[in-house]
Amino acid sequence: MKMNSNMLTRAIFGAVYVAVIVCGILCGPFVFLLLLLLLSTLAVNEFLTMTKPEPISPTEATTELLLRSLDCVGAALMVVTAWTGMLFMPGIVTFLLYLVLRLIIQLYIKESNALTALSLSLMSQLYIALPIALMTVVYRLSPHLLLLLFILVWVNDTFAYLTGMALGKHKLWERISPKKTWEGFWGGTLFTVVIAGVCGWLFSGYFSSLGVVSLALTGLTVSIAGTFGDLIESLIKRTCGVKDSGHLIPGHGGILDRIDSILLVIPVAVILFFILFSYGV
Repeated sequence: MKMNSNMLTRAIFGAVYVAVIVCGILCGPFVFLLLLLLLSTLAVNEFLTMTKPEPISPTEATTELLLRSLDCVGAALMVVTAWTGMLFMPGIVTFLLYLVLRLIIQLYIKESNALTALSLSLMSQLYIALPIALMTVVYRLSPHLLLLLFILVWVNDTFAYLTGMALGKHKLWERISPKKTWEGFWGGTLFTVVIAGVCGWLFSGYFSSLGVVSLALTGLTVSIAGTFGDLIESLIKRTCGVKDSGHLIPGHGGILDRIDSILLVIPVAVILFFILFSYGV
């Protein structure tokens, strides 16, 4: 009974998460911006909560809260700057101001390892805020193309899990993620490539600038990059000694547990689309 209850909870909140992503992408630019701001601030806060040690005094707790708020603002500024097409100078200047302030403020904080504190803050911008901001690049090409990337990530995760459960014997990366297998990877890849090609065929009106072959190649790219993205977050969690990145989504963990694959898929997809559109592949 408890297992059924857990599965029901996971299914319900998984459906809510999918609905939020779909609506955020398809309901217009302003709603899309709100989605990116929500993802970036929640994920940056979660990342810093997971990676930084607990404050041991009220003063440290206050300082940590202020720095975390500053990092969340920095992530939001990067998103807004990308959303406006990198032409909104106040956004660019304000984000540069965040970088300058974050570096200078560290001089006034007495910590045993200032380099670690700075590295984690700046990594939150590079690892989380930048890929989320880059979603605007794909969105400008086509909102449906961005949605397809999310769908392919979900397809890859689902079929990699199912194939791994049924056939998995050979560990993919046991040191980091003991449950992942090569059989699961190839199963997820096969289904992702096939579904990407089928989407290009069935919904050619949405993807007229990309043919079936290009979309099949996109599926292959998503599978490989998504697997690495999942492994990177697993490495971070293993290093921090936590099972989930947070508890925001019941049955699923934190927001980083849901977007870990897409954080690497988006930069790789931007590179791929640049090649495909520039050279007519």
